[in-house]
Amino acid sequence: MRAKTAETKTAETKTAPYRRAGPAGFLPAGFVLAAAMGGACATPPKPPELEALEKMRGDPAANAAAKADQNRVSNADALLARAQEEWKDSDLEEARNSALLGQVKLKHALAVAEQQRAQQRIAAAEAEFRAAQEEYERLQRDHSAVKEQVALLQRLEEAAVERQRLAQQLTEEQKRANDDRLRAGAADKIAEAELALKNAEAVRAQQHANVPYSAAVDNLRRARGELGRGEVSAAKASAEMSKIKAEEAAALAKPRHEQESQVEENRARAEALARDAAALAGVVVRREARGSLQRLVIPIQAERLFDRRSASISPNKEVVLDPIAALLKKYPSYPVQVVGYTDNRGRTAEKLAFSLARAESVFSGLVLRGVDPKRLVVSGQGSADPVADNRTAAGRSQNHRIEIVFLYQ
Repeated sequence: MRAKTAETKTAETKTAPYRRAGPAGFLPAGFVLAAAMGGACATPPKPPELEALEKMRGDPAANAAAKADQNRVSNADALLARAQEEWKDSDLEEARNSALLGQVKLKHALAVAEQQRAQQRIAAAEAEFRAAQEEYERLQRDHSAVKEQVALLQRLEEAAVERQRLAQQLTEEQKRANDDRLRAGAADKIAEAELALKNAEAVRAQQHANVPYSAAVDNLRRARGELGRGEVSAAKASAEMSKIKAEEAAALAKPRHEQESQVEENRARAEALARDAAALAGVVVRREARGSLQRLVIPIQAERLFDRRSASISPNKEVVLDPIAALLKKYPSYPVQVVGYTDNRGRTAEKLAFSLARAESVFSGLVLRGVDPKRLVVSGQGSADPVADNRTAAGRSQNHRIEIVFLYQ
């Protein structure tokens, strides 16, 4: 058996002539000696801590870790040998302690090796982007935007208080118009965030940049909920944060040269889309920019699809959707909004609900014609964003419409 240390001998002296025999108390030293002599020829079961250490050391990763942290792996090997010797000497407590300490040493060495590999991957990624000054500057702006998010969130409360003060000064009609405008602005921000998230998904950001991608998804979900509750300023701020995170995720997931080639490809495809859309019968297509977001809008007058005051598409008018669905399937990569609008008569909540119901009917019709529902975002904007004068019957008829909006940058 392994020679005991002076400390161990002292402890044995203090407990003689009795030794602890577990929860039952103490047994005479002679009894313990007799039991030890009787079992000296049998090796006790190997402690699970020692088995775990042997398994860890037998893993090829431990040999790789020796190159990164030879000192700790050597210490772990020494502790493994000691634990094995202590086990064979029936000193199970010491064997467990040595094995546990060996596990700590070996795990530390494995962590050091993993850290070095991570540092090598980081160095390689930094080398790829070092030459791209424009990308570096954009990432710097994103970094600054992240640092400003706390200030942005702090301004939410101030914005809400200011909005309440202004609302008290407006007439009921002015308040409805302002609410519609703010809601449309927040909806545009949400659309920008949706587009940014679609772009991030196109480069598999969920796999390659999961942290900013998940933050973008969470902020977009929050923005939609806030808009649904009428918290327009909060929805706008959450959508802006979603867009920032989605763009950050896209930047991390896709090399610059792929981004440049994709931009060129998108531009050519957008021009082709505009030409095909302009060839549709019965509509006047318009292109517009809202910040960095480009929109190709295909307006469909409500009377071409719906009977008066009906939110369901008339069976004899469903054919209007056929060329629209064909265009959507020809250009499957674009996210598309299906937006319903009304004139300014009636209560805001009723207009929003009616315009949304009509937009959902168009959504269902397009899906039945083979359009991927994951591409489509449905909303009802009520009387927001009129295209004609609501004081005339003809103008109100034009404002009752469904817009199919292709989104791109």
